[in-house]
Amino acid sequence: MSASIHALPTAYASHAAAIVPPRPRRSTTSGLPSDNQGFTYLYMPYRLRSRYSETRKALSRLGLPSSRVLDVCYPVNGMVGILVHNDYVEEATITLYENGISLFEDCDPTDPILLKDPKFDSDPEEVRKQTAIVIHQKRLLKVLQRLRPPIRLAVARSFIAQDWITQADHDTFFASCSVTESNSASKPKFLSSPLYDV
Repeated sequence: MSASIHALPTAYASHAAAIVPPRPRRSTTSGLPSDNQGFTYLYMPYRLRSRYSETRKALSRLGLPSSRVLDVCYPVNGMVGILVHNDYVEEATITLYENGISLFEDCDPTDPILLKDPKFDSDPEEVRKQTAIVIHQKRLLKVLQRLRPPIRLAVARSFIAQDWITQADHDTFFASCSVTESNSASKPKFLSSPLYDV
């Protein structure tokens, strides 16, 4: 059985089975321009939902540094997703595999089966599907809010390319960011702590 991030046994989500693949080989190519632009989520078992900082620490202990993991999300209980650059997918997968953790393969974050709130149980399947898409889009827009501006635009473009958010979502989000940053820049800034210990 595959371990969770905390290297403890876990009950897998009922909608997917994490199968340990044949051990992949590490790439020997380095220093070359990437033709694999974009970002994606890797989903894996996670026993308990915890603070982002604690999850990042757990990932770091496994060999996935925070600098390579752009975001952490929890689509459903028992599962965690990490956002990484496409170039890092193979290395991250190998690192997790070497720690006894295999990914949920072909995981669709917009699958209605991830809707665990009972209030959605009686909705028609098509409505449930649309609800799952909307929830996923809202989650990704929150992700963009957490990202630093230098990487935010590239990630947003990747989300559009994968049909995870719409161009309208993208335009509205960045328009609001411009307003927020403009208002923030116009406010006086004060030091929250002294420059020197005295």
